[in-house]
Amino acid sequence: MKSVVIGLGYFGKIIKNKISKYYFENLSNRFNHEIITIDPYNTKADYKSLDEINFTDGKWFVTSPASTHHSILVELFNKGVKDIWVEKPICPTLHETLDIFAKKPDDVFLYCDFTWLQHNSIKTLGENKNIKHIEMKWLNDGSMIPNDVTIVSDLAIHPISILTFLLMKSLDTIKTIDIIYATDTSVLINGTSQNNITFNIEVSNSSLKKYRNISLYCKDNVYRWSSRDEFFIENIGDVEKTDAIEENIKHFVNRNTIGYPLDIARSLESVNKQFCIMND
Repeated sequence: MKSVVIGLGYFGKIIKNKISKYYFENLSNRFNHEIITIDPYNTKADYKSLDEINFTDGKWFVTSPASTHHSILVELFNKGVKDIWVEKPICPTLHETLDIFAKKPDDVFLYCDFTWLQHNSIKTLGENKNIKHIEMKWLNDGSMIPNDVTIVSDLAIHPISILTFLLMKSLDTIKTIDIIYATDTSVLINGTSQNNITFNIEVSNSSLKKYRNISLYCKDNVYRWSSRDEFFIENIGDVEKTDAIEENIKHFVNRNTIGYPLDIARSLESVNKQFCIMND
């Protein structure tokens, strides 16, 4: 069994370790697995380019910068690779994302990693019905955002993907989504759903501490979750502890997909356009 990791940056290194752990725990022959790495800028990578690899089998993980996703995915399609996992977002723009789906061969399994959608607390929140309002805070401490992305495509995509998930679990979709404040380090987003659920999202890379918070205001109760106690939800209680990244890898290996990438891409595109206008 082979796995190929394209991009050995911050997340690529995490994925490599998680793949190794997954196969060690799940293969009957736990040592019958090889992880091959590709990165033109990392001297520890096995290869510098896709051109150096002459096989197409195995599981392929794209963890390079988002700006490279389109060209890499097209190259993998043309190469004949059948199982591809790509770090969110599939591509930085909706146009590129749609182009990838247009070019994707029918026999290729393309899995986009929206890590938080496999977090047990998020999935538990998704079981709540009669939601009236959603509040989210996604705060970073000033670190971790790469130079080739904006606060929207790197940070806001997380609460936007969670919002999309929560609405779809309620048989609902986003109707309007607007930025009401924006700087290079902070964004305030609000909007409504087709069924008149309102939402507010604060995203910032200038907080003193890294912190995530979600509050669901439902008809009969309020359910609050925060990263300070990530497997506990107020008015629900403790939630089973699982590793969301490992859950994503398991779904990919078993060819189980989620149906949200294009919905998330459309919402992200709308927010990105507004962000660019407000920061022009």
